[in-house]
Amino acid sequence: MATATAERDVARGASSARTIMVVEDDPGMRAVLRDVLTHEGFQVHEEPGPERVTAAVERVRPRAIVLDKEMPGSNGTELLVTLGRRHPGIPVLVITAFGGSATRAEVIRAGAAGYLEKPFRMAMLLDTLRAITDTRATAIGAPDA
Repeated sequence: MATATAERDVARGASSARTIMVVEDDPGMRAVLRDVLTHEGFQVHEEPGPERVTAAVERVRPRAIVLDKEMPGSNGTELLVTLGRRHPGIPVLVITAFGGSATRAEVIRAGAAGYLEKPFRMAMLLDTLRAITDTRATAIGAPDA
C-alpha cells in the first residue's frame, strides 16, 4: 500500500526520495517496519511478497528497498539480482532470520547495499538505511532528503 503522496509524486514523474519499499511476507514484521519508518519521516510502500515487486518499483520509484531474503516460494537473492539489473540505482537492504557469514557474503555478492540479521535493533535498521541512501545520493547527485 503506497501512500497517497507517493502515488501523486510518481504520477507527476517525480522520484519518491523519502519512500522506502518494504518487501516482507510476515504481516507483523511488515507492520513494525512500516511504523518505525513512518515515525522517522519516511513514506512506506509495502509488498507482502516478491510477485509484484519489480512492477511496483517502476510505479513507486523508492529511495531504497528493505527485502526479506526468505519468503514462501521465493529466493530473495534471485529477486535481489533482478532488482540490481533493472534498477541499479536503488540500494537494497536485505534482512533475514536465516543468516550467518555465508548468507551475508552471498547477498553482498548479489548486490545488496546492506544486510541485517533478525532480530535487529530498529536503530540499526535506520542507521543502515540512512547510510545506503546517503551513499546513493552522493553517487548519483540526488538531493539528500
